[in-house]
Amino acid sequence: MALKKIPYGISNFEQMIEENYLYIDKTKYIEILESYAPYQFFIRPRRFGKSLFLSTLENYYDINKKDKFEDLFEDLYIGKNPTSKKNKYLIWKISFAGIDTRNGEEQLIKSFNFNVLSSAKEFVIKYKNILGENSIPAEANSAEMIMSYIKLITKIKNKKVFVLIDEYDNFANELITGGQKVMYEVILHGEGFVKTFYKALKDATADNFERLFITGVSPIMLDDLTSGFNITENLTLEEEVNEIIGFTEREIREIIYKLSLDKRFDVEELIKDMQFYYNGYKFNEDTENTVYNTDMALYFLKHIIRKGKYPKEMIDDNVKTDYSKIKQIALNFKDDTTLEEIISGEKVTTKLVSRFNLENMYNYNENFKSLLYYLGMLTIKESYMNGVELTIPNYVIKTVYWDYMFKNLKKDIDMNRSKLDSVINEMSTDGNISDFIEYFKYILSNLSNRDLIKFDEKYVKMILMTLFSVYGLYVVQSEPEIDKGYIDILLAKNKAYKKLINYEWLIELKYLKESERNNLKNIKEEGLKQLNEYAESKIIKSRFNKDTLRKVLIIVVGKQDIYFDEI
Repeated sequence: MALKKIPYGISNFEQMIEENYLYIDKTKYIEILESYAPYQFFIRPRRFGKSLFLSTLENYYDINKKDKFEDLFEDLYIGKNPTSKKNKYLIWKISFAGIDTRNGEEQLIKSFNFNVLSSAKEFVIKYKNILGENSIPAEANSAEMIMSYIKLITKIKNKKVFVLIDEYDNFANELITGGQKVMYEVILHGEGFVKTFYKALKDATADNFERLFITGVSPIMLDDLTSGFNITENLTLEEEVNEIIGFTEREIREIIYKLSLDKRFDVEELIKDMQFYYNGYKFNEDTENTVYNTDMALYFLKHIIRKGKYPKEMIDDNVKTDYSKIKQIALNFKDDTTLEEIISGEKVTTKLVSRFNLENMYNYNENFKSLLYYLGMLTIKESYMNGVELTIPNYVIKTVYWDYMFKNLKKDIDMNRSKLDSVINEMSTDGNISDFIEYFKYILSNLSNRDLIKFDEKYVKMILMTLFSVYGLYVVQSEPEIDKGYIDILLAKNKAYKKLINYEWLIELKYLKESERNNLKNIKEEGLKQLNEYAESKIIKSRFNKDTLRKVLIIVVGKQDIYFDEI
């Protein structure tokens, strides 16, 4: 039997089943969703598999797919346990991806209406066997009129409609991250065309629009739509659907065996590495289960199948582009402090905001943290009093934050990237850190006054980790737990470059204020003692070669003086 193909970038359920692509069965959630109210709202971060799940719903409920039901679903959970609603609906699927937000309000309205019109034309053509030879009237030049026409012709034929809306918030996110707050207010406040469309959709649910499933990446428009569209049940944080999108560890293991990767790699090591890079997302505070980012996992698997080794870049460029918008979001909120708190401590506490109101969106710190959560930049760690503790989900997302930090430093300092790459390379090949220390001194001496105000050990560590991460040779770990305590910084080989790296690093960091300089000798003794203890721990001895693991104590005093000792 031919091996399953990796469905990287494919979100068409029918194509995946018919062309022997790997499909992880999530169809049990169809049954679960039917136990909720019929008008549903559900959000997850980008590139998590939302579009594929919508395609699965489309194929399951489509009345025109009745004759193909067995072919498509016979091997899946829902094929063996079908509900009474299978193949009962006309499916109207609308995507708001690709709306033109860059050329003014008039063009945005045209683009929005064009998306609705295009999907309506496809709908009419697709169901002409049921609806007859109909076409959208020429005068139907608005999304509201198009909606009303589809409602009318389906009602005449006494047919029920299931509406699927993908990326409902795509254009709103583009406007907000692009700083176009005024245009956002124009299109959504009062009787803006978006509100009008959703009011027409709500009216249709009183007739023959029986089910609705809306997806996006944030609840950014929910509050602004409420007055005209208050019918959806928000399932985003429900425990029952925590794993509806993304891969569980059990599913990752299943994928590895289906692709016969167990014959080429150590399965437990593979799972451990994928967990470190791509796992960690949790969408309900009460569940213990986390999921892997779908796109990231498939990107990695595609590469190791083709090349037989780890990719040099563990993050997909497409994902990196999506997450790079963090810079614009931060500028809108004027909240670098929160980002630095996240980067240095890797966690924050907040009360999750379930919907945003643009009028006061940028006024509350909770909104910023919540938006980072919805975008996949943070995830739920655990309950915290009347809120939640959020943390960075995995190593790939940490690199996105470090990249942001590096670009932020570049605004004030000539970072001399080639020099940085050179001194990191010297650490890895020759085991020499002295040139890196000189480079680090240069960075500290050129920090802006703004940076110097918040200068402390956490900030120094954040800069160090940013510098170590940029070149990509090392996996940079902060506070990894060992049997002797917590190591400040551990630089382990990136497996994609393991043949190029001779030395790994265990680093203890200390910071003294200028007024504490007299305590330097005691701090040095304490630091070297800790360093020796860490080097002798069972975990370090079992994972690292004692001859190629370099141990260094770095002490920063005041704003510029740096001392270091190796053992």
